[in-house]
Amino acid sequence: MTALVLGSTGVVGDAIVRAAIEDARVRRVVAVSRRPLTVEHPRLDVRILRDFTTFAPLEGTLAAVDVVLCALGVSWYQVAAGRHTREFQYRQITHDYVMACARVAAIANGAARFCFVSGHGASLTSSQAWARIKAETEKDLEAMFGTRLTIFRPGYVYPVRGRERRYWGDAVMRPFMPFRSAMSRWITDSDDVAGAVLHAATGGSVDSPAENRAIIAAAAAYRSTLTSS
Repeated sequence: MTALVLGSTGVVGDAIVRAAIEDARVRRVVAVSRRPLTVEHPRLDVRILRDFTTFAPLEGTLAAVDVVLCALGVSWYQVAAGRHTREFQYRQITHDYVMACARVAAIANGAARFCFVSGHGASLTSSQAWARIKAETEKDLEAMFGTRLTIFRPGYVYPVRGRERRYWGDAVMRPFMPFRSAMSRWITDSDDVAGAVLHAATGGSVDSPAENRAIIAAAAAYRSTLTSS
């Protein structure tokens, strides 16, 4: 299986890349990034793409991909302040860039599957712009990929290997981490999300959309396939 990872420099995307290169079932991992990655592996192929508004330069690559693992995104509070500016930038990254990849992938390979890491609370009727934009992306991807799409809606994702930029939410959530097993509806971590995504990518059964508890269960199922193989 050949997997393409989008958002490979983020917390979840990095975890997906690391999990994928350790899974012998994944023969090749293509990571699309604006800059080089810190991880290296013989089966890892990093493709530098400066302009995420068009994935036409990667049409040939996407034609050979079995599944796109998309963790591209940004926190609402990480984009520029100002209601309209924030919403524009969030939509561009979370929706427009994702769909730019999806359109080329769907045309280049009609059998390709797509795994999309969305977010807990995504809803077309939400009063929060970020949740509506996430849901719009889900809807547009579903129209394009149908049953070949698996959606993941994690809550707070603890960064197992840290993150490049400090996020105030980590400080807020840190006191709750000792109780995460009792708060599995809202808390998971980057390795669990990566495991759940890889479980779906390698043929495991995952409900879509998968909320936090389903993600944790899928990650556990994925780990069991690794230990039994």
